[in-house]
Amino acid sequence: MFRKNGKIRGNRIFIIIVGIIISLAIMWPGYALFSGYEPFVLGLPLSFAWVIFWVIIGFLSMLYLYISDNRAKKKEN
Repeated sequence: MFRKNGKIRGNRIFIIIVGIIISLAIMWPGYALFSGYEPFVLGLPLSFAWVIFWVIIGFLSMLYLYISDNRAKKKEN
């Protein structure tokens, strides 16, 4: 499932890259740029909105992986 014909599928590499970007964005130095409580974004302090934004990006990337894996399974069968 992880490898197809000895190669790692592109969607897995995409998820790994997105995971690394998310990790860097919510840790120092990425988070330090957005660590203030002003301005407010949709009623939330900027630092909280920044973390929620990246959680949503992570959810969407995992949803993409789930959908692409199901399509690949249907093609194999």
